[in-house]
Amino acid sequence: MGKYIGHTDTRKTTNNIQHTMKHLFTFTLAAALLCSAAGFPAQGGERKKKDEPQPQKIALGVWDDVDKDATVEEIIEWMAPFDRAGIKNYYMCGTPEQTARYIEAAKAYPGAKIHAWMFSMNAPGDSVAYQHPEWFDVNRLGNNSLEYDPYVKHYKWLSPSSPGARQHVKEKAAALAALDGLASVHLDFIRYNDALLGRKLQRDKFHIEQDSYRAEYDFGYHPEAIEKFKAIFGYSPLELKHPWLSPEWLQFRLNEVSSLVNEIVAETHAAGKQVSAAVFPYPTRARMTVYQDWPAWDIDIVCPMNYNSFYLEGIDWIGFSVENGVRETQGKNLYVSGLFVPDLSAEELYQAAKLSIEKGAKGVNFFNARSLLRGDKLKAVERINQECNLQ
Repeated sequence: MGKYIGHTDTRKTTNNIQHTMKHLFTFTLAAALLCSAAGFPAQGGERKKKDEPQPQKIALGVWDDVDKDATVEEIIEWMAPFDRAGIKNYYMCGTPEQTARYIEAAKAYPGAKIHAWMFSMNAPGDSVAYQHPEWFDVNRLGNNSLEYDPYVKHYKWLSPSSPGARQHVKEKAAALAALDGLASVHLDFIRYNDALLGRKLQRDKFHIEQDSYRAEYDFGYHPEAIEKFKAIFGYSPLELKHPWLSPEWLQFRLNEVSSLVNEIVAETHAAGKQVSAAVFPYPTRARMTVYQDWPAWDIDIVCPMNYNSFYLEGIDWIGFSVENGVRETQGKNLYVSGLFVPDLSAEELYQAAKLSIEKGAKGVNFFNARSLLRGDKLKAVERINQECNLQ
């Protein structure tokens, strides 16, 4: 017969097991704490990390206005075809309250991000700004932008040299940055009025020929700007025969916008959010036409609007624009190439996106979401996603 184990032996064995387990638990806990302190993930954390969606190699996104009356459920339904095509970034223009519904809806789609698209220096319908005419920019003829409409009625330009206007724009950005779950505050119209339009807009829309910097479209001559410039150089730009040819006056205006952007970036980063911006194509064009020096900005995501049709250029021009923008920014931020969907066929859209990526873009944005639903254009996006993110 085998040895009988009585109650006394059982208690002894149980005590030994408990003693061993106690030491094993103590060792395991100590090891876990040590791994945690060293930066190694615990098993549970490792599993969670694997479950989280990986960032897209090529970030795909859309610009569009919010549906002001849409419920969260309706927004989820609206996002469905875009998500299937691989779009994960939604740059939506609306109030903080409207944008919050899109942030809630995005939770239904793993990896989806909402960026709050805001009008910056252009302030049409801004009831707060309209109470302060002194905030608005002035052209070379002395016309205030609140009263004088360059090109279109909705061009109401604030001056980046006005302390009140600067504070107002920063407060608008801060209200968006306060939204829980927001990916970035997206700055648009963060520039001066178009001193020079693209060739197609000149020819077909406004029927003008801008062979020089015409005074009615050349802005930045706000009294505060004139005084700041005089304090540095001892003269007013208005004293110059051709002020648009002055490197000092150009650089001054570039700096006025850049300093405002970088102040917004610092405050938005302090709130735990990123900053993105829709900007004009390659840096030289942006500097010359709207006095915008986006390579000098500390933003996280830059979205040049490479709308080739606006300039009567072909698809290859998009590659030229991307290449020059990427070279100047040197990887300091995520370069996302913006494409104008209405003027491109599905195949052209695919080729433009592909060329953008080949020239160094790390993402592609499509303006706008609604236009992608026409024809086979969403299939072009799906094709890019399949080739760049799913292989």
